[in-house]
Amino acid sequence: MPVAVPVHLHRRSGADMSGPKRSSRSRAAGAVVAERRAKAVRMKVSGARLEDIAAALGYNSVNHVSVDIKRALAANLREQSAATEEYIAIEMLRLDELLFAVWEEAMAGSPRHVELGVRIVEARRRLFPTQQVVALTTVESEILRLESELAARRPVTGEIEAE
Repeated sequence: MPVAVPVHLHRRSGADMSGPKRSSRSRAAGAVVAERRAKAVRMKVSGARLEDIAAALGYNSVNHVSVDIKRALAANLREQSAATEEYIAIEMLRLDELLFAVWEEAMAGSPRHVELGVRIVEARRRLFPTQQVVALTTVESEILRLESELAARRPVTGEIEAE
């Protein structure tokens, strides 16, 4: 069992403060495990049986192969999730900037800017297609109110607009 070493002894000034450093031996062992897991996943995808994977890659048991494949897939999902979250955050910032750019004119009643604001809000919602919007934000509510007001000012089809 490893001996607990105070965290401050693992850190060097200016170094990453996220946690203890791994030894080069530990990193190498981790790389070997990651490579074997990747090979196991590739073999499984190509249709190999767990028994064949265990024999080819030197696993002690079929269960260990199964566990390694599950761990590799879980790690991949975490990486994809982190990348997706980063993408969504960047897109949200861009859309917020765009909304900010048209907001003043939209609040002044400019039909074009209200329309642009509504489109931006809709684009923000599309970033979360599986989630239902439970409550609208103040900004979104105000844009929808202005859109309704604008729609009420438009003449009904078939009527002649008085000038």
